[in-house]
Amino acid sequence: MSIPEWYTGSDRSGEVAQGIEAIIAKMDEHQADHQDIRRLRDLQSVETEVNWRAFLLSLIGTIHYDLKEQDQAAEALESALMDFKPYLSTFDEVLSVYCQTCYTAGVLFYEREQYAVAAPYLLRCLPYLHEVYENAYVGDIYSLLTICLNMTDDVEGALVFAEAAAFARQYDCESLENLMIAYVATGQSQKASEVFQVLSERCRQSDNFERILDFARRELGETGVVN
Repeated sequence: MSIPEWYTGSDRSGEVAQGIEAIIAKMDEHQADHQDIRRLRDLQSVETEVNWRAFLLSLIGTIHYDLKEQDQAAEALESALMDFKPYLSTFDEVLSVYCQTCYTAGVLFYEREQYAVAAPYLLRCLPYLHEVYENAYVGDIYSLLTICLNMTDDVEGALVFAEAAAFARQYDCESLENLMIAYVATGQSQKASEVFQVLSERCRQSDNFERILDFARRELGETGVVN
């Protein structure tokens, strides 16, 4: 069995590479299940290269997450991230799964409202984001970081990502709302009011505009009139 170029692990039989391809295809179709988790465990017994073993464990964690098995997902994802070794040459080939693992772990703990735990996982992928993701995905990660850092009282850090998210997401309503909140949190009321004016022009038909307006009235004394 031939070994595909993308696979740089230890298995020369082709079993691991073939298994990865088959399972990822099922994951893409949201059809992966416990049978695939068992197969990945079996492949781990074959694979000896450190980063590719972490790759396999990451897939296990992601399948658990997709199956709504939060505790098992958290255990597998956190263990995988502990096992990755970025200083080895094989890290480049597993980088996309490393970043996806950081993102999934971050989202999992964000959904649990464990913001202080979520933020470091999201931050770990930042140096590699533009190697892996398109701008829209990058904007989502920045938005999650904005909320996590705000919720942990790192308002200056939250502002950095609020501005970046608004830029990456082309100033959509959600990112502008988060930017307004971040400016208020850092005492930059003039900028917050200016962002509110943009929101008033662009987002009046948004389902969340009443919430935006309530915040602006309470924190900025805005009336909702566009200047």
